[in-house]
Amino acid sequence: MEDKQDTFYSQAGSTMEASIQTRIRRKFPPCRAACPAHVNVQGYVSLIQRGKFREAVELIRMGMPFPAVCGRVCLAPCEKACARKNVDQALAIRSLKRIVADVEREQGRVRAEPVLKKYNKKIAIIGAGPAGLAAAYDLVKLGHPVTVFERMPEPGGMVRYRIPSTLLEKFVITNEIAYIQDLGVEIICNVEFGKDIDLETLRNEDFEAVFIAIGKLSENSLPQELLSKESEAFIVPVDPVTLETRIRGIFAGGDAIKVKPAGIIEAIGNGKQGALSIHRYLSGQNLDTGREEIEETVWLKSWEIANKKPRRYIAKKGEPKPRVSFEEVTETLERIKRKARFESFRCLNCGPCTECLAEIGLCEIDKPIINENLCTGCNICTSICPFGAISKDQEGVAQVDEDICKGCGICAARCPENAITMERLTNEQILSHALSVLG
Repeated sequence: MEDKQDTFYSQAGSTMEASIQTRIRRKFPPCRAACPAHVNVQGYVSLIQRGKFREAVELIRMGMPFPAVCGRVCLAPCEKACARKNVDQALAIRSLKRIVADVEREQGRVRAEPVLKKYNKKIAIIGAGPAGLAAAYDLVKLGHPVTVFERMPEPGGMVRYRIPSTLLEKFVITNEIAYIQDLGVEIICNVEFGKDIDLETLRNEDFEAVFIAIGKLSENSLPQELLSKESEAFIVPVDPVTLETRIRGIFAGGDAIKVKPAGIIEAIGNGKQGALSIHRYLSGQNLDTGREEIEETVWLKSWEIANKKPRRYIAKKGEPKPRVSFEEVTETLERIKRKARFESFRCLNCGPCTECLAEIGLCEIDKPIINENLCTGCNICTSICPFGAISKDQEGVAQVDEDICKGCGICAARCPENAITMERLTNEQILSHALSVLG
């Protein structure tokens, strides 16, 4: 954390033109592209289809630490962008996220193992709301020592103190923050920035980077060199890409940089954005180059091939929860899981997989195998493939483009000659995938 002010938004050794040229372009389906945290929606929905609920929640946590919280009160930009809306109703993505998190909690969440510290430069996070905790979460997973300072008696920020328990139960918040602490994040409450600690205090205690996420600001919230007044609101001006402030080594996110309040998932996205910048700053890397540039991509060729299938399940908010026996809880969970799987199969698989989950043990690679001796060239597979992965060779025999194929099994399910089989998918799974698109 440098004591002097540098030229605002300057990045050593780079220009804006150079940084744009070094963007990493990634193609995401609409749901994931719309999510500020870019949670792997299509990945965890696919795992739910296979009944892999624990793996689904693990995949969500690879992107952010609040599956149960966001499963209840997220504004769900993913559902607003869902391609299924072109057919009938959006997939109940938020509810599916809540279900996998609740099933894990009811079945007993495994305590997270502390992450081994790879670095020794201390990081201070000011504010234990969604933005601050998301930043702390990503940084501790990278191996940084992180301390979060919170003004209130308990961590959680707006999710704990602004949202009523009828919508978001306090034990849900506590459970998700406990997971972050299990990883090794230190949270110190009842410490007010500007009163109990300030930037000078943090410098004296050898903190080398700071992320400010203290929510809505007043004129006296922060040093004047960090503040700006815009539309009658005090904010911290930051670089829109790196979230660095006017002072090198100090970053900000969440409501602190917004004229209007940020939603939970937007704050989480800010936290992730700031964490990456802090990691690069402390590692001596350029803050701006090599950032991801997201391109929304849809492979589905026509909405007309998908029959209307209204939502099968939506997790209900605010309902009283009667006391039930252990047997009744188990029965209820199994019923909810079945409904969740039915709902997950409404996904159109409209966009590309963006990373191979088979490499981390969360998915299985599958591909169709075509028996050339049985293929009659009827064209059913070429017309039915939602991704345009099948064509015919010069002899009229079906062939698969493995770079485009998603291994959904629809072609195998519809082949009248049984000329197409899958390496891994069972007949039941193939039928379920086919029904999810074809109705």
